[in-house]
Amino acid sequence: MTEYIFKSNGNYFGFISNGNLFSRDSEYLGWIEDNFVWDFTGRFRGQVIEINNHKYIIRNMFLIPPIPKIPKIPPVPPVPPAPPANIVPIIISMGFKDAF
Repeated sequence: MTEYIFKSNGNYFGFISNGNLFSRDSEYLGWIEDNFVWDFTGRFRGQVIEINNHKYIIRNMFLIPPIPKIPKIPPVPPVPPAPPANIVPIIISMGFKDAF
């Protein structure tokens, strides 16, 4: 199942496929574990959150990030899905920001 990811400004950012995060052009960006997002180098980037049935990757700038993980072998990039239309921007709380 493919899940679309948006930035807080409402722009389509990329998608999650089989627990892996890809850009809108199917470039491998990292993976997801229990809603935590790790980039392709193993560095913590943020959490997947859902607001109004849309998913975002947001990072709390006040929290100490977890210890980096060993990078995973990049998967074969899937064919990118047809991009959805951009959506209405959201306001995120102070101290939080888009993770990518």
